[in-house]
Amino acid sequence: MHIIFIGTDRNLLSRGTGIYERFARFGNAFKDDVYDSIIFSLRSAAPEESKPTSNVHAYSTHSFSRLFYGIDAIRIASKLPRPNVISAQDPFETGLVAFIISRLLRIPFVVEIHTDFLSPAYRNHSFLNAIRVVIAGFVIPRASGVYAVSNRVRDSVMGTYKLSNPVPVLPIYVEKQKQLPSALTTQSTTLLWVGRLEKEKQPWLALEAHALALTEGHKTHLVFVGDGSLKTSLEALAQNLDVSSSVTFAGVSLEVASWYARADVLLCTSAYEGYGMVIVEALAAGVPVLSTDVGVAREA
Repeated sequence: MHIIFIGTDRNLLSRGTGIYERFARFGNAFKDDVYDSIIFSLRSAAPEESKPTSNVHAYSTHSFSRLFYGIDAIRIASKLPRPNVISAQDPFETGLVAFIISRLLRIPFVVEIHTDFLSPAYRNHSFLNAIRVVIAGFVIPRASGVYAVSNRVRDSVMGTYKLSNPVPVLPIYVEKQKQLPSALTTQSTTLLWVGRLEKEKQPWLALEAHALALTEGHKTHLVFVGDGSLKTSLEALAQNLDVSSSVTFAGVSLEVASWYARADVLLCTSAYEGYGMVIVEALAAGVPVLSTDVGVAREA
């Protein structure tokens, strides 16, 4: 079996990253198959190619501009041996490119769905997201196969597009975090928030909940593990709410397990999620989770 995968995760091009190691394990497990990945990437953003194993090869589109991602991906695919199937990381830009390649080569293509793109919160997040929903409406009904990461996503896709083929659910693999000593010493109830400090994650809800808990007489301490464009505004909000002394911005941590080990509860405040890996990680570490109704929250 020869598969061409169209994706966007540039970490696959760099040795030592989590996805690079996963693909290496994949190649070692399926030594009779060939897996070529084409990754949307600018010339300056990542190495031009990588080879986790002898049968797994990743190519950067090495594009001059994001506008050329699709054209460059099609060019690379045309130079590779003819595959049995094309796989796309999402039903948006990569899905559209996979559709074009599949028609040119006259082979089937399948689509992964990792996010709850049919959620109104996703569509309303940006004009680009609204366009992506339209693209997905074109790509998904034309795919030979579709799979989702959660029951929520599967049910919304099946209900919207009335697909004749079943949509299997393939959850994201989450390794149980090794318990490490905590880097935080406090006698308060520790509220943990893990993720990107971005609009769709709604981290300000955690701050507001923490502030409300303090006004009601509870001793809580809120820890943000992660970074993003909202960090400065969140720090300002913490000052305005007069809770800065009980809020820790820990930044990006490679040892998230140390924070799970100390947390009393994980807060997941996202507007939408396709899966919600932090929910599963926290539960696997024995940490209760309080979440918005997103991703695998109900299933988990």
